[in-house]
Amino acid sequence: MKEQSKLIRNQAKRSQNREHSVPLYLTSSFIFDDAEQGRAIFADEIEGNIYSRYSNPNTTEFIDKVCELEGAEAGLAFSSGMAGVFASLAGLLKSGDHILACRSIFGSTHQLLNQLFPRWGITFTYVDASK
Repeated sequence: MKEQSKLIRNQAKRSQNREHSVPLYLTSSFIFDDAEQGRAIFADEIEGNIYSRYSNPNTTEFIDKVCELEGAEAGLAFSSGMAGVFASLAGLLKSGDHILACRSIFGSTHQLLNQLFPRWGITFTYVDASK
């Protein structure tokens, strides 16, 4: 399948309704068949949706499409660029690390460098990116 076709035609999962396009799941929460299923989903023992801030069939479909296009095994999606920046840095950095950053970085990243990361023992230096 061509890349352009993958963008609009590749649907990882279809419901029992056999829809042509991915339906929109405009809900904040999901129901469970019983209390045991709910417990197992909350415990990450089985896959399932709990609350749209955590997971949603639309988000899962988006991640699956991007992963296929990029040739990746897995991925994450965030509701904002800053959430993605924070998750990436927080997942990679540890106490004692030092960051080199230019001043023209994404907006609130300055607050991470100046306010949050020092509390975690992470230091930084602004550098001239033009050199």
